Amino acid sequence: MNKTLILGWGASGRSACELLRRHGKAVVCFDDNEGETVGEDVENRRGMSLENTLEDIDLVVVNPAVEYSHPVIKGAKAKGIEVIGEIELGYRYCNGNIVAVTGTNGKTTTVSLLKEIFDKAGIDAYALGNIGIPFTSRADSLSGAVAVLEISSFQLESTDKFAPVFAVCLNVTPDHIERHRTFEEYARLKARIFENQKKDNYAILNYDDPCTRSMSVHINSNVFYFSLAHKVRGAYCKDGAIYFSDGIKDDRVMDRADVGIAGDHNLSNVLAAVAVAKLYGVKSDKIAAAVRGFRPPKYRIELIKQSDSLKIFNDSKATNIDSTIKACEAMDGDTALIMGGWDKKIGYDSFFSRLPSKVKHIVCCGDNSDEIMRWVPSGADFSVIKTATLERAVEISLGYKDVKNLLFSPSTSSYDRYTDYKQRGKHFEEIVKAFANG
Repeated sequence: MNKTLILGWGASGRSACELLRRHGKAVVCFDDNEGETVGEDVENRRGMSLENTLEDIDLVVVNPAVEYSHPVIKGAKAKGIEVIGEIELGYRYCNGNIVAVTGTNGKTTTVSLLKEIFDKAGIDAYALGNIGIPFTSRADSLSGAVAVLEISSFQLESTDKFAPVFAVCLNVTPDHIERHRTFEEYARLKARIFENQKKDNYAILNYDDPCTRSMSVHINSNVFYFSLAHKVRGAYCKDGAIYFSDGIKDDRVMDRADVGIAGDHNLSNVLAAVAVAKLYGVKSDKIAAAVRGFRPPKYRIELIKQSDSLKIFNDSKATNIDSTIKACEAMDGDTALIMGGWDKKIGYDSFFSRLPSKVKHIVCCGDNSDEIMRWVPSGADFSVIKTATLERAVEISLGYKDVKNLLFSPSTSSYDRYTDYKQRGKHFEEIVKAFANG
């Protein structure tokens, strides 16, 4: 009996294994990490030769954390063995409707808001994918429900036939160069979310983002947009309100002032969700009710402590430069910024050229601190220092008496010291709490 090889374990691999076994498939695993514990009843072929690893294998399902340069992937392709990712596997077994959301920033917020809109409308929906719950854990039990998927470029790298009925690209700015090597390759992978869509499917694009808008020329499905600045076929802002246009008539959805989350970047995410919901057939009053009550996911510009003189924000979710810039822009008043983490091999010239003047102090910690310091412009009107630990960074930042806000917004991934942004965010929370307790 031929078997499926799960390449890379973790939550994604475990969920893929369980799905395949539910459908009578034999599964083995290959995980390079000696500290990773796979299921006791799953054979781990780590340490075997490549030939023995791929013996009797007819499908490889790759964890999104595994790069495509991995020897097992190269060996499988050389032998003509199909290689797919967990998202593609889930799609092949999916018995529900798929709304897929990608982009450099705003994915988690948009997916979470869509889930709330569907809930408010009485539509059974699940937030899955890169948001933290593997698609394969629910794909074959949706029974007509909606899978709202957060999709990363890592996951799109390993799709094949994946064709969501609704596909959204929120924005594309430089990120993950350490993996994809060039911005052009990163953008190409983002556009793959539309690649297999049918003519009666829907593509929703950010009209205000040049890279995203340009994807429309290669899309075969129905293209709609969302925009803060332009009237478009889709969702847009005008005269203090949010509208949706189907190309024939314009429907006033809600007052712009009733959006419960701050910042233009979040308003853009709301417009994307409005476009999807209206195209899905959700009534405007249900959309408005969900948007009014919605609050950002944890660790996304989250106010965690407030006194008369200082507000402290936890933005551990900021895993790229653009996200941190938007967090800085959202601050009300002078700000001290703590940043730094995993070294993505990205320069910080664009960061400093866009940094709002309200940022008065920057404290760097993490593996890419030297890279950040290298790009600090001469004659800067803000202070920048480097320190070894997050604890020390908080201590230093609390010493600044000329700011109203302390913002933890790393601008990069967490993998230098943490398993993910949630663990990093929790650590920051614990440090702040410790200082507050004396």
